[in-house]
Amino acid sequence: MRWTISKTETADTAGDLLVFPIFQKNEKADLKSLLKGTKGGIRPTAAGQTPAAGLKKKVATSGFVAKASSMLPVYCSNTKAGWLLLTGFGDEKKVGLETIRKAAGTVAQKARNMKTARILVAVPDSARLGIDDAAFTRAWVEGAEMGLSAVGILKTDKKSKDIPASWKFLADSSRHKALRAGVAEGEKFAAGCNFARALVNEPPNLQTPVKLAEAAQKMAKEEGMSCKILTVPQMKKLNMGGLLGVGQGSSNPPRLIALKYKGGKSKKSPTVALVGKGVTFDTGGISLKPGANMDLMKSDMGGAAAVLGAARIIARLGLDVNLVTIVPTAENMPDGNAIRPADVLTMANGKTVEVLNTDAEGRLILGDALWYAGRGKPDYIIDAATLTGACVVALGNHFAGLMSNSSELIDSLKQAGGETFERVWHLPLIDEHKDAMKGTWSDLKNLGPREGGALTAAGFLSHFVPDDTQWAHVDIAGPSYAEKGSATSPVGGTGFGARLLARAVQIIVS
Repeated sequence: MRWTISKTETADTAGDLLVFPIFQKNEKADLKSLLKGTKGGIRPTAAGQTPAAGLKKKVATSGFVAKASSMLPVYCSNTKAGWLLLTGFGDEKKVGLETIRKAAGTVAQKARNMKTARILVAVPDSARLGIDDAAFTRAWVEGAEMGLSAVGILKTDKKSKDIPASWKFLADSSRHKALRAGVAEGEKFAAGCNFARALVNEPPNLQTPVKLAEAAQKMAKEEGMSCKILTVPQMKKLNMGGLLGVGQGSSNPPRLIALKYKGGKSKKSPTVALVGKGVTFDTGGISLKPGANMDLMKSDMGGAAAVLGAARIIARLGLDVNLVTIVPTAENMPDGNAIRPADVLTMANGKTVEVLNTDAEGRLILGDALWYAGRGKPDYIIDAATLTGACVVALGNHFAGLMSNSSELIDSLKQAGGETFERVWHLPLIDEHKDAMKGTWSDLKNLGPREGGALTAAGFLSHFVPDDTQWAHVDIAGPSYAEKGSATSPVGGTGFGARLLARAVQIIVS
């Protein structure tokens, strides 16, 4: 999409669809403002009727009351845009960044259905919303671009839906600098999210560990990052028993992906490691999952997609940080070479782990990856993973679970979650959770008690993180995949975590 800013009058700007925000309980005043801004140019009814009367009658008879994301299209023959789209924002005192994103996504989908290519957006007064112009355009761009992210690209029917190609914000020239800054940032955040979505939506026969590594390598080259891919022989030298063990049951070999972005501008610039679980398909292994909905297990690499998407955002933002992105990726299959319950694996940090359930595989590959990330002595480690069904039971599909040893990371991730609407909920992580993962026949076991399953999973991971490193674990099992589309997320991978992690790193370095 192409985004520009203009100061021309709404009625005098060429386009196909003019979007005008309307606030609930203030519809009459907003319509009056619209007519004033167009110098009486809106004329939606027959000749001879005044513009004001025509528009008011149209709104009154339609039942439009400006609820958030509600819309009313009105054809206006004597404006250069032709179509006017009154867009509800709800109560102006309750408008937040997500209100704007949802409105933008709804408008974008409506514009696509109307086959309109050039969209004009009248920007409301920032003082009225309590949201500055940069934040408004950033959220609008995110909402529109995420709302139109691609679905079904493998269909052979080439009749693709028209996507609005050109967007133009209309505002006084004194506001343009801030509006442009928001557009630039919004494009970067949306690009990272949509990249993550595309990775998750790939079918597992095409998104194998090797193919995921190739996609990461391609992205790294595009964004000026270095990329190292560890193969099976290299992982054997590092004794990565967890990653190798999970991957040994598949004909598609595992990989460890390591990206580096050297954005630090001084010796004081922090080093942040992002680690993402990359199980490209999870059958559960010998501890086989039920067949129903197993197709959704292509999304078990949602954590990998999130950290790769975040890396793309961070590189495009040019943040003052040295970023390391680690993705352990494997396919968990149940063939004759697969690990069994009761097998004992030796991890890269030397600890032994008894496998009580082969479907608790994510923590095994993350253990090796967290150790690998910790070797570089980063200031912060954040991992993201579709790790436990227990977290979904606890928090549902709208929150990720957050467990951490760092109050700074907790605060940064909670703030980032509020701003991106990729929300997290802080859960406890105590010594009892770590101790619950100690084994009988080995140092550790990969399955703890049923109670607090998300917490004991984090307790297991803590055994592979250096004690003096600030670390956060984000369990995104609930919000990583949507079986029903919304204004800002079509069905499929949501890309959850990409914007969250990038914004958290942005807060850390600010």
